[in-house]
Amino acid sequence: MRSYDKFKIFWNVEFDTYSRGHMSNLKEAVRSQTQDYILNVNHTDYVNHLVSSFSIDPLILHFDAVEASSHEEMIPAEYFPFGYSVYEGKSYPKPVIKYHIPVSGDSELLQCIPNPRVLMTHEVSLESGAICFEVIDFNGNAADIKRQADSIIDTLKTQAGYLANNVASFNNSLRQEAETAFNARKGELLKRTTTLSALGVPIRKVANIPQTFSVPAQRKQISPRPVAAGSPAKAPDPTLDEGIYQEILQTIHETGKVFERLPSTYADKGEEALRDHLILQLEPRFEYSSTGETFNKNGKTDILIRHQKSNIFVAECKFWGGAKKHFQTIDQILSYLTWRDSKTAIVYFVDTKEMTAPLKAIEESTRQHPCFVNPNGKKHASWFDYTFRLPDDNGVAVRLSILCFHLPKQA
Repeated sequence: MRSYDKFKIFWNVEFDTYSRGHMSNLKEAVRSQTQDYILNVNHTDYVNHLVSSFSIDPLILHFDAVEASSHEEMIPAEYFPFGYSVYEGKSYPKPVIKYHIPVSGDSELLQCIPNPRVLMTHEVSLESGAICFEVIDFNGNAADIKRQADSIIDTLKTQAGYLANNVASFNNSLRQEAETAFNARKGELLKRTTTLSALGVPIRKVANIPQTFSVPAQRKQISPRPVAAGSPAKAPDPTLDEGIYQEILQTIHETGKVFERLPSTYADKGEEALRDHLILQLEPRFEYSSTGETFNKNGKTDILIRHQKSNIFVAECKFWGGAKKHFQTIDQILSYLTWRDSKTAIVYFVDTKEMTAPLKAIEESTRQHPCFVNPNGKKHASWFDYTFRLPDDNGVAVRLSILCFHLPKQA
C-alpha cells in the first residue's frame, strides 16, 4: 500500500493570502460578465449568487469522533529518546499509534496559517476524510502516548478555532465586498454607455447574446443563477456553473486518487461499484436546491444532474478499452445532451500495468473525433479538458473532461 503524503498542518500559506485569492476571484467574476448582463441582472439575486459562490466553507475537525489504530514501522535510531541502546544509521521495529480525526469543509484550509496563530505545527496526512497524526510507542506506556496525543490535539483545537474565526470574519465581509464590486462595475459600464450615447450616432447592437443561465451547485447548492431582465420569452437553456463544474471534477479527481492509493480495496471492483463510490463522495457535497437530490444513476455507469427532465451534467465511468471504444464512449455521452453549454466528463479506470500508453492514446485519438473542437489544456497528467460540439448542431458547445485513474489488476 502506498503511503499518504504528509504535510505540516496550518503552516503553509497565510489565511489572509488565501482569502485575498477568493476575493480576487469574486471581483474577476463580476468583471468578466457582459455589459448586457450586469446592466440588466437583478441586483439582489446577483449579489446573493456571488456570496453563495465565493463564501469559504468552514473547516471542521470532529474531535468528538477521534479514533486510533496501530501498526508497526521501522523507526530510525535518531528518533529514539535518550538512553535507548540503538546505533546511528540503523532502524528498529516499534508500534506506531495513528490517530484519525474526521474532517469536513474546505480541506485547503488545512494548509492555512490562522491569525492569530500558535507557533507550532505537526506532520499529518489526509486519509479517507480524516486528519491523521502518529505517536511512536517506545515503551508501551499508554499514559505517555495519551499525553503526547492530547498535546497535539489541544494545539489542533486552538489553531482550528482561530481559523474558524478568520473564515467567519471573511464570510461576514463578503456581502459588502460583493455589493462594492458589482456597483463599481455597473457604474463603470453605465458611464461608458452614457459616453457612447453622447456621440450622436446610432449604437450598434450586439447579436447572438447567449440565452443561457447557470445552475450553481450549497451542500454547495445547485440552483438557477440570476437571469438578466429583457431576455426573450422563450425559456433560456440552463447550464452548470463553471465553478461548480470544476468542484465536481476536483471531487472525482480526489476520490480517484484514493482508489489508486488503496489498490487492494478498489482494483478488483467493477464499473458500477466504482461509480457508486464516486456518487457517495459527490452527494454530500452538492445539493440541487429544488429536490435535495443531485446525482442520479442512469444505466450501469452514468452519473447525472438533471434540470427540467434534461441533463446539465453527465459523467460516464468505464474501464479503458482502447481508442475505438473511446470514440464510442464520446458518441454515447454526446447522445445524452440537448442543452447548449453542456458540461460532461468521462472517468476511465485503467487496469493495464502502466498508464503511459493509454494516456497517449487518449490525447491523440480524442482530437480525431468528428465532433472535436479544441483542447483546453490539462489540469493534471491524467486530467484532460476539451470542447466538443453536438453531432447535429455545430453551434452548441460541450465541455468534456476526461479523468483517468490507474487501477492495475491484482495478481
